[in-house]
Amino acid sequence: MSVLTALVGGIVVAAAVAAVYLDATRVGVDAGTPALWAAFVGLTAGSGLSTALVVPDAPLPGVLVLAALGPLLYVLERDDSLHGDDDPDPTRLPSAARTAPDDGDSTGADGDDAAENRSPDR
Repeated sequence: MSVLTALVGGIVVAAAVAAVYLDATRVGVDAGTPALWAAFVGLTAGSGLSTALVVPDAPLPGVLVLAALGPLLYVLERDDSLHGDDDPDPTRLPSAARTAPDDGDSTGADGDDAAENRSPDR
């Protein structure tokens, strides 16, 4: 069972390293290089895998935290690289669509917003 776990875990770690490297190259992360992020993800995920294999009594939550640390930090840096230069707006969520600021007036410029909603056949 341990050999199969090592093989599958090694494939998963290698796939994660390749995915992080390709994504970091595509996105252009601000901090570090794609190779550095891929190495960091490989180090943390590989450490989690090797801990689980070498120390069978290691607590699973600790192994999972160690294995997920690299990918989690990469995802946070990736998000900051994509959205970090925007001015913070406390009135909208970062995932909300960008729209023009609303001045609170629901009527049109002429004050008649019912005319805008009428279809041509009425």
